[in-house]
Amino acid sequence: MRRVAIGGILHETNAFDSRQTTLEAFLHQSFFAGHSLLDRLCGSPTPVGGMLQGLDKAGYRAVPLVYAAAMPSGLVAKDTYRGLLTKLLNRLRRAMPVDGVLLALHGAMVAEGEDDCEGDLLERVRAVVGPDCPVVCTLDMHGNVSSRMVDMADVLVAYNTNPHLDTIERGLEAADVLRRILDDGLQTASALVRPPLILSALATWTEQPPLHPVHQHAQEIRQDPHVVNVSILGGFAYADTAFTGMSVLVSTDGDPELAQRLAQQLAETAWNHRDAATFVGLSVSEAVRKALDALEGPVILADVGDNIGGGSPGDGTVLLRALVEAGARDAVVVLADPQAVDQAVKAGVGATRTMLVGGKSDTWHGEPIKVRGTIERLTDGHYAIEGASHFAAFYGREVDMGRCAVLRCNGLRILLTERKTPPGDLAQLLSQGIAPGDQRIIVVKSPVAFRGAYAPIAADIVVVDTPGLCTADLRRLEYTKVKRPAFPIDRDVEWP
Repeated sequence: MRRVAIGGILHETNAFDSRQTTLEAFLHQSFFAGHSLLDRLCGSPTPVGGMLQGLDKAGYRAVPLVYAAAMPSGLVAKDTYRGLLTKLLNRLRRAMPVDGVLLALHGAMVAEGEDDCEGDLLERVRAVVGPDCPVVCTLDMHGNVSSRMVDMADVLVAYNTNPHLDTIERGLEAADVLRRILDDGLQTASALVRPPLILSALATWTEQPPLHPVHQHAQEIRQDPHVVNVSILGGFAYADTAFTGMSVLVSTDGDPELAQRLAQQLAETAWNHRDAATFVGLSVSEAVRKALDALEGPVILADVGDNIGGGSPGDGTVLLRALVEAGARDAVVVLADPQAVDQAVKAGVGATRTMLVGGKSDTWHGEPIKVRGTIERLTDGHYAIEGASHFAAFYGREVDMGRCAVLRCNGLRILLTERKTPPGDLAQLLSQGIAPGDQRIIVVKSPVAFRGAYAPIAADIVVVDTPGLCTADLRRLEYTKVKRPAFPIDRDVEWP
């Protein structure tokens, strides 16, 4: 029976967040080693869950290494990255010899002193297994792909959708590519093309340009029997590296010229639709007025700048302040504020208190706001994901928001959480006694990922140009390493 090592380290790193990501973040979110990886991720809606299904179907034995994932945040501490990498490599060495390696990576992980964590990890894995052992990886479609990553892996398989609802399928695909290499003698050749295009998180929705036309084109290309995989990566604009930005990766059955030609075609399709990347959303005042004037709800206000799924703190107060000042009713805002939660817990359900909420993490997302409200509910913050979730790779099925408090301030509810938690599933609100479909206005701290859960119930979705670590207007960020010129930071760019 063939033996395949399986594991991964995932982090989406926001270089503009001054707070480091330490080992505690991984241990809290997802850290499994050895057989606990199999126990926890088998059947899970993660890339590894799909890989395990694929290995079982092929009749292979999975040899578990380490799986570690943390929510997007600031630079990973050097000792944290090195420690996780060492654990994975040590288990791989003990498992040798293996017939192949399957890894779930992100593609936009940056650590102190290492801008290309995935390239570094793959290079070190390759050094252990040798040049002839196939290595196949999944990537988040927000990965920034380096040439080193392409050189060190046989095939890289990126998610196709944003929201990321195809993680299991991509894990299955990666496992099948590995099977074809091992059982069918498949020889692969890959080509990477990076147009000078840096997309904000808002511009990476795969149902709209600039990426939607590229995916339509890719569907035609995939019909070619010589094409093994097509991966279209929107990139992660908030990781400031020399290879940050959109990329196209095509793998063929040993034909490098075909791979290069097709990757170039797809990259040019994206470039032809680049003007869509300039959209930043409505101003706060316009967005709130539109929500208040709506005849029915819920109207979803997408707080783009405080995008938890992109590394922001989730305590931005800009939209909350606007809603309070406008006297909004039947509105819900979620804030990550452990200090306010602690105050609410000490006061107890039914108590009325005046407190400062939000705006405590940094100066990017608004000032704390003084509110007075009644504590309606206190919970432990645990809930199970009910549907397909963009954040399955981090959570699996179980989410822990930390202790939570629901504060009613006249007609507006504020859900206070100890831990920042992205709006990937309606169960987040339902678990706190809030029925999303009954609200007039819901603020979600996300530009795209929320759509999988909230689009089906929304009367309207309004994208808001809020300030923050994940601003849609990339000209507000002070890049030091990104290759310039790059559209839309620079508007006068010629390519190819």
